[in-house]
Amino acid sequence: HYDAKVRVARQVAGATIALDSYIGQVPPLIALQLYRARVEPHLTAGCEVALDISPRSIDDLAAVQHTCLRRALQLSAHAQLVPLFSETGLWPLRYRRYHLALRYLLYILREQPALPHAALRHAWCLSVRSAAPSWWSDLFHVGNALPAPCALPLKDWPTVETVEVVLLELEASLQYDISTQITRSRRLPLLQARLRNASRHGPLTMTALCTSRAYLGLPSPRQRNALIRLVASAHPLAVEQLRHPPRAVTRADRLCRFCRIPEAIEDESHALLECPSALLMSLRASFIRACAAAHPGIPRLHFRMPSSAFLDLLFETDRLLPIFAEYVADVFDLCHTTPLS
Repeated sequence: HYDAKVRVARQVAGATIALDSYIGQVPPLIALQLYRARVEPHLTAGCEVALDISPRSIDDLAAVQHTCLRRALQLSAHAQLVPLFSETGLWPLRYRRYHLALRYLLYILREQPALPHAALRHAWCLSVRSAAPSWWSDLFHVGNALPAPCALPLKDWPTVETVEVVLLELEASLQYDISTQITRSRRLPLLQARLRNASRHGPLTMTALCTSRAYLGLPSPRQRNALIRLVASAHPLAVEQLRHPPRAVTRADRLCRFCRIPEAIEDESHALLECPSALLMSLRASFIRACAAAHPGIPRLHFRMPSSAFLDLLFETDRLLPIFAEYVADVFDLCHTTPLS
């Protein structure tokens, strides 16, 4: 079953991705709709029956999901996985399939269709009274294998209330997984700043961690691509370009090509908000003036806030997104025309 679904999902995904060759770049929001409508049904087919007792069993299915989302966001095959979910609101396949299995269990308990309900009771009896593997024990092991385990009690008969509790715990488990991956990454400073700023306003929510971001709806591909690459660290700044062979150097040696100040690492905050080179200062001044016309308080906030927090503010202010995206694209263009030393 897994192999058959992988083959079909790859074919449908390939046809969806090929649209770019005929009509140009498909906007991310439309590409994600196509993924949900055309590809995901094959990736989740039968997930309420064929439970993923071995995490490796869905590796090929997950690879199809990653390919689709990377292409939807115009990211390379080497782009990190976390932004594929934090920026789109989609769930990693492992969580999505378990979520659908729990929803199916909830349906059985609420509606009590005769045959599925009898099969559930038989599976439960096999696991509890005979200690034999069954669908019920598989469901327990799938939930228990998550980074933050969330499973129904193996020995207790499930109820609507207990399943609803586990569904909430599953969302919390996903939050934990995404936030942990972001926190441990050395390549996602903007997402880390988003987490820090969101945590100041109370407990983290799924909206803060995993939702479709407003910048994906910008009408200009140049603007969208600039912000996507900035967030995902798929940009031309030295902090990323000098990370990989054959030019790999330590982070401390990834110095700014524009100001050439010793110890000035060319990262996102430095290039966009701090670099004193004439080229970037001129671009930055024009950018701040344009922002001030749309949001008069921006110049004051620019000088008062830490750079990482100010960048997060720009991402969260919808009316500034086109201005910010155009500025980021201009800085990236300068990087492409100014070689690294």
